Amino acid sequence: MELRFVSEFAKAGVRLNEIRAILDEVKDVLKHPHPFATRTVFRTKKSSLKSQKKNGVEVIYDLKSKNYEMHVVVLKSLKENVLWDPRGNALAWFPRPNIAPHVLIHPSHSFGRPILVGSKIPTEAIAEAVEAEGSAKTVAYLFEIPEKQVREAVRFHRHLRKAA
Repeated sequence: MELRFVSEFAKAGVRLNEIRAILDEVKDVLKHPHPFATRTVFRTKKSSLKSQKKNGVEVIYDLKSKNYEMHVVVLKSLKENVLWDPRGNALAWFPRPNIAPHVLIHPSHSFGRPILVGSKIPTEAIAEAVEAEGSAKTVAYLFEIPEKQVREAVRFHRHLRKAA
């Protein structure tokens, strides 16, 4: 989750030294060792901002000026498709729900590598098996999972390769 945050902010033009400073400040403000993996919403502007609720009202806390601003526009969050625990900490993430709705990243399963929900089989193993066997149907039989999920795992890995 933290790498995802850093990547998105770097793409938005925030320099790494600024991201590091924001991380240090937010660790202190939130009293959390991994603040970018919490339900708190972060966004970019000329200065980097943290959105939070204060007395039930959505506000923005500017990490540079240390002032609150009114939250005027609801911003698309980096925290979409994430499963949260009751304390607001990230548990797991569905990284590509549109192309692979059964692919999940969970730190307790397969060392945080993408897996298929239910079977917990790493998607990489499935994609490699399809390449070796030459058939999604055969791999579905071997892994005892639906052929649809085999195709989903292969599609997920193709999408990752294109993104890299």
